[in-house]
Amino acid sequence: MKSVKKLFIGLALLALSLPALHSCKKYWPTENDAFNLDMNFSVTEFKPILGRNTYYTNVFNDNQSTLPLTFRVLNLRSFDGDPVPELLKLFPVRIWTKPYTGLEKSLDEIYAKTDTIMRPIWEIGKHSGAFTMWDVAGSDLIKTEPDSCYLFDVEVSNNGGRRYFRDLKLKPQVEMASEISTGFSVNILGDSTRQNINDIKYWVNRKGDGNSITFKFLDPKLKPIKLSKFNDMKTEDWKKIIHGFNMRFAADSTSVTYDVAYPIPLVPTLNTDYNQGTLASSNFGYSRTAFGGSRESSILSLKYRIFQQGDWEIVVYFPTEAPLFKND
Repeated sequence: MKSVKKLFIGLALLALSLPALHSCKKYWPTENDAFNLDMNFSVTEFKPILGRNTYYTNVFNDNQSTLPLTFRVLNLRSFDGDPVPELLKLFPVRIWTKPYTGLEKSLDEIYAKTDTIMRPIWEIGKHSGAFTMWDVAGSDLIKTEPDSCYLFDVEVSNNGGRRYFRDLKLKPQVEMASEISTGFSVNILGDSTRQNINDIKYWVNRKGDGNSITFKFLDPKLKPIKLSKFNDMKTEDWKKIIHGFNMRFAADSTSVTYDVAYPIPLVPTLNTDYNQGTLASSNFGYSRTAFGGSRESSILSLKYRIFQQGDWEIVVYFPTEAPLFKND
């Protein structure tokens, strides 16, 4: 009988203690995220070229802090501390919603893989810590060097802590709408010296506000060279000059034009038939019969980038002598 009474008393005491235990639960110790104050940015001065999308990835070292961390850009200001509303305003920017492959068959198919969203010109990924300068930024709106430009702070946090990085520098560079390398040629002989032509000029001109690109070649007298002389180029080869559509030749065969989407290349991190990394690649070839009956092949390769939308023209100019196309 005594044992039953003790059991009853024990159960009663346990019942009375449960509410007290529950009310104290909020005071139990919790496990916070790791937050290492030795975290850091490997880049503290940013110099994006305006007029193109510029990404700064892998510039933050979390030093084994618990992920995800949360990043915020704070206190964007001029070097003198003045407000900079131009960096806070939202602008329409185009993003990829589906992967670009380089196999798309029309401009509509390319555009269907994109969307337009509103973003500030300069921003940081909420959990990546990667910075982006969007291509809508231009020197008509944004200060560029040699101006002292901008300062900003970054807040980094998780539920284990918070840290502020002060006075990071943003020094945009004046836009460059296009860039072309010197290109390279293989066995391009001159029609007078029969030696390799080393002096070749490349001009890139914006002719309008559309979405096209045109290629043409000029001899020393600035007369057009007929594209029909590039006799190794079949229809499929011309279609691989650039990821363009509605290919059309001038009536006199002195130029070829394509409808294209900009920038060129569209995705510089992907190699396709039309680009190798950040540079578009357009190759023109021809062949001729040399002395002794051998067949000599020649190639001219253009390497370039175009960032601004428009009707562009790439001109290859031979200032000293024209290429030798005739058979021996």
